Amino acid sequence: MESFSIITDTKEMQNTLLENVKIEVGSEAAVEIGENSVVLKSYNENSKEKLLCAVSNSIVEQYRNKLISKLINQNYFYLNLPDKKNIFNKAIDYAYNEAACNQLVNARLKEYLSTTDSVMIDGFVNFRLGEYQSELEELIDKAVDDFMIEKEYKEFIALLKYFVEIQNPKFNVINIVPYPGGYSIYNEVKDDITAMCVKDFIRDEKTNKIDSDDLLISVLITTAPRKILLHKGERIENTELLSTIKQVFFKKTVFCKGCEFCNRL
Repeated sequence: MESFSIITDTKEMQNTLLENVKIEVGSEAAVEIGENSVVLKSYNENSKEKLLCAVSNSIVEQYRNKLISKLINQNYFYLNLPDKKNIFNKAIDYAYNEAACNQLVNARLKEYLSTTDSVMIDGFVNFRLGEYQSELEELIDKAVDDFMIEKEYKEFIALLKYFVEIQNPKFNVINIVPYPGGYSIYNEVKDDITAMCVKDFIRDEKTNKIDSDDLLISVLITTAPRKILLHKGERIENTELLSTIKQVFFKKTVFCKGCEFCNRL
């Protein structure tokens, strides 16, 4: 029988370890509980592997959030508290789904226990898991990048909303019809007004379609219609465009579920 000791001063770590050992190993191993340690005894190589998995999972569960919080405060100390919390939540989600990080902890634990039969958890995390912390830093950086993109997008939406609010509506209703590669615009009596709407944005006044998503947004912002009726919305593959229209125009946007006008397009 092979045994090794897990030394920890925290009851939380000890309880987490015992729970994971119970889940991973069950009766395939023996457990002795001390005041500040847990001695794990494996009956064979298979049970030893399961014990190592239980220990590494326990380390991740108990230290992952603490390390992410520490690294955010260390590397992004200049951010305000709400922004840090937002990044923390994103990083936790990324780390939770990153199996490679857990495998890295398990690999380092195996290496360490190949030369000793006891592990002081705090020391192991602080001095033996440098690579793991580097992996967490990469996940945090990714969370920061995503957070900044979202923040810039929200600021962009707020700016577009402001532009719409200060415009005098040029139309009561605008009907938008997507086509492959473009859009056509009709007024409330279903007259095609595409060329009139885009003449200030493109030189070719002969066109009867809008050829880009950005151009459609520009037209909607400058015309500031009181109501936008979007037909054949399933044809639009750009989900970000739909999201932008809904956020900027909010209750003014209606998605047609089928009408006589749709049926003849």
